[in-house]
Amino acid sequence: MCIRSLAALLALALGAVEVPDAAAAAVPLVNPGFESTRPGEGGHPEGWTAIQHAGDESYDFALDSGQKQGGTQSVRIRRIGPEPYGTIMQVVDATTLAGRTVRLSAWVRTDGVPESGRGGAGLVLTAMRGSSILAHEFMKKARLRGTADWKRVSIELALPARTTRLEAGATLEGDGTVWVDDFALEVVER
Repeated sequence: MCIRSLAALLALALGAVEVPDAAAAAVPLVNPGFESTRPGEGGHPEGWTAIQHAGDESYDFALDSGQKQGGTQSVRIRRIGPEPYGTIMQVVDATTLAGRTVRLSAWVRTDGVPESGRGGAGLVLTAMRGSSILAHEFMKKARLRGTADWKRVSIELALPARTTRLEAGATLEGDGTVWVDDFALEVVER
């Protein structure tokens, strides 16, 4: 075995190299790295919708060139009021994805997210048919908390056969700030 092959095997064994999933097929997202300078709906980043729980403005959603994983900027969600959560998401036509499993991944960084309690930051996938939620995954058991540097995280969701729409994004529940960059959505063949 040559030295180059041994070095590659050692790097894989130590986790230094991320091997792409050969059975995954990319699903296009609009502006997944938040690099577009075109404004989107409601002044949010192009392709993305920002929502919060009802009530007074409680979450600030902004592009941030000071904190980025790749490119020139990321998106920041910061709690500024009393409402329990704020989410940035993109809606994807899922008629061709129904009955399959999808994976959403992104780089995430947190600051001041409480270590205990119900809150935290995480990625979100919601399978919909019309306005009905069919299935969802929002990292409830693996929420990101505290203050942490950039970390690549992912979630998966098996889409029910009746799914017509998929909402994909990131959420902050409670206090703190979360930055998200370089989203990727893909179909995972099982």
